[in-house]
Amino acid sequence: MSSRPTAIEALTRKPSSSGLVLDFDGVLSPIVDDPATSAMPDYVVVTLRRLAGSLGLLAVISGRPVAFLEDRVRVPGVPLLGSYGAEQSWDGERQVDPDATNWLGQVHAASALLNERLGQAPGIRVEEKSVSVAVHWRQAPDHATAAQRVREVTVEVAARTGLRLEPGKLVEELRPPINVDKGSAIARLLSTRSDLTAFAYAGDDLGDIPALEAVRDLPGGYALVVDHGQETDPRLLELANETFPGTKAFAAWLEKLADAIGSSRGQAGDETGAAPSKAG
Repeated sequence: MSSRPTAIEALTRKPSSSGLVLDFDGVLSPIVDDPATSAMPDYVVVTLRRLAGSLGLLAVISGRPVAFLEDRVRVPGVPLLGSYGAEQSWDGERQVDPDATNWLGQVHAASALLNERLGQAPGIRVEEKSVSVAVHWRQAPDHATAAQRVREVTVEVAARTGLRLEPGKLVEELRPPINVDKGSAIARLLSTRSDLTAFAYAGDDLGDIPALEAVRDLPGGYALVVDHGQETDPRLLELANETFPGTKAFAAWLEKLADAIGSSRGQAGDETGAAPSKAG
C-alpha cells in the first residue's frame, strides 16, 4: 500500500504553495453533442471561486480558443490558456504565441477545404478556432463511418497545408506544427511559480497526455483523469494517479478540496490565495 498522500492531502498541506490546472471540456464541463453549448454547471463555478481565493495557483487550459474560455470561465484571478497554451489570458490581457500566428493563413485555407469536403456530411461539424481547425463527428449517425471519412480528408488537408494532425475524442484537429502543447504550457506556467510544492493537473482526452506526463515527473505532482468509459483512451488511465468516473464525480472532488482547504485554514491560519506571477 502506497504511503504517498492523496492529491487533496498534498494540496491542503499548504494551499498557498499548491497549484491546480484544469482542462475544460470533459473535466469542468460535461461532454455535450454540440461543442458550442459546452458550459460549466453553476455549482462548479461556485467551487472554482472558492479555490481561486485559496490555492496559490488555479488555472484552466483547453484546446478551445482563449476567447471561448474568457466567456465560460468568469472567475477572477484564474489564468486561462487556450489553444493548448498557444494563447493566454491573464486577467483579460491576451498573449498569442508568435509562431502560431505565422500559420493563420494555412488554418484558414484548411478550414475552407474541410468545409468544402465535409461541410454537408450529416453530423460532421467543422470548427475553425483562433489558431487551429477541428472536425467533430459526435453527432454523426454512424461514428465509425464518419471517423474513417474525416480521417481520410484531414490527412489530405494536413499534407496540403503543412498543419499537424492531432486526434481527440470523436474529433480530428489540424494545428500549427510548432512546439506548443499542454505539456509545454504547463512547464511554462510552473516556471513562474517555483514556490509550489504540490501540483495537480486534471484532464480527460489525448491532448492532455503531455500535461499528465509532465506532472507525473514532478516530485509533488498528481495526474488526475476524468474517466468517460469507452471514450477514454487507456493511455490516460495508465498515467493517472487518481481517476474520477465522470464530471459530476470530479466536481464533487473539487468541492471536497475546497472544503478541506477551508478546514485547514481555519485550523492553521494559513494565509493563502497568492496571485500567480504573469508569464513572460
